[in-house]
Amino acid sequence: MSVYLLLGDDEERKARSVEKLRKGRAAEAYDAAQTSPETVVSACNSYSLFGDGPFVLVRNLDAWNAAQKAKILDYLEDPSPEADLLMLGEKLGAREKLLAAVKKTGEVHDFKQPTGRALAKWAIGYAKKLGIDLPEEVAGELVARCSDDKIRVSREVEKLALYAEGTATLEDVEALVRPDLQSNIFRFVDALGGGDRGEALELLEALLATGEPPLRIVYMVRRQFRLLARARSLFEGGAPRPEVASALKVPPFVAKKLEEQARKMDERDLERALALTLDLEGGLKGGSDLADELQVELAVLKLS
Repeated sequence: MSVYLLLGDDEERKARSVEKLRKGRAAEAYDAAQTSPETVVSACNSYSLFGDGPFVLVRNLDAWNAAQKAKILDYLEDPSPEADLLMLGEKLGAREKLLAAVKKTGEVHDFKQPTGRALAKWAIGYAKKLGIDLPEEVAGELVARCSDDKIRVSREVEKLALYAEGTATLEDVEALVRPDLQSNIFRFVDALGGGDRGEALELLEALLATGEPPLRIVYMVRRQFRLLARARSLFEGGAPRPEVASALKVPPFVAKKLEEQARKMDERDLERALALTLDLEGGLKGGSDLADELQVELAVLKLS
């Protein structure tokens, strides 16, 4: 019997680890949010007709409460000698009994996803394994367009490896990697903060081209300004970036971006932006006779 606990937010490394540990066997996969621990224990105690012990995979371990995790603790006291149990989660408290039990009887790995430059460096290394060079500037743009999503970055690097000839360029990234909604919103707010009306309008067009309803886009932009206002207040009060990330419940790379944007906009700018986006939401909900896209464009002209 082997038991593994994979924690952290690096889903790409978790996926690779699952495949490595599975060794080609069929996995009996469960989602803890939809499955009882008793079902998982029963799967561990089952036997294959072909003589192989079961490989039981439990995702979303964080969904179980302490009483449910205790059922797995009971199982680990007398486990099936033929079964492999692999549990995936985000985080377990240092004092959690399940964490201590797995450390004692099996293996615990904590995979934290790299962001920003660290993720760009990873992408450069991954590209090299696939046979192409990915210059630092190109890797940075790729990561930005994927909003630091490592799984998407890996897929886009694979596409670049098939498309590019020897060395990937910014033009290749422009052609293949469509910026996601969050990435465009960051860039859009950057353009507004820098007073670059032309770029703001171009990015607005890109946002609308994603197919998202204008009201949802405006809601997310207003949310970004609200986060920015709170982050600015925290940073001015001397809070370090990790503390800001924790207080706002955002990833570290988002806190870094908020810190950069906060330098470009003062308190009056943010108050005005929030008021304008709130008015725009009202207009999009029926408070104006103008077309939705025209309302958004006029608001951008005022914001920039």
